Amino acid sequence: MKRHGARVAKIALFVSVVGLGACTSTTGLDLINFEETRDYQDMYLRGTISWWEASEQFKFVKVDPSTYELTIELIADGQPYDFKIADADWSPRLSCGFEYESQAIDLYEKVELACEDTSQNVKFVPAETGLFTFIFDISDNSEPELVIKRAQN
Repeated sequence: MKRHGARVAKIALFVSVVGLGACTSTTGLDLINFEETRDYQDMYLRGTISWWEASEQFKFVKVDPSTYELTIELIADGQPYDFKIADADWSPRLSCGFEYESQAIDLYEKVELACEDTSQNVKFVPAETGLFTFIFDISDNSEPELVIKRAQN
């Protein structure tokens, strides 16, 4: 009898979760797989270029609901710029870099970032000195993307 009661309770829970989905725009699976939405509005390029500080000149600017940009001058001296995209407090869920190891990215290469306290540095070596735009795309809030492009003059 106990097994039957537990099975009925599990079925009732599933039906109630799925039933909630029928009454709203959220499905039962969305409720089960819920992940907190991150607020990326005050993010900075923090790295060797900024002495790892959150300086206003390295703050990303919102250009549309899901895209932030920053344009800065980089010097091509053959050395990599190491950086992360993070808030001013180095909040664990707002410290964005590579998930497993520090990696270099190429110009115009779109990469997915992991935003967690264990994320690793991103590296970029510009081939020539000039203005570069860092584009931080948060369309997928839990897995933002970064691409670096030559700035338009």
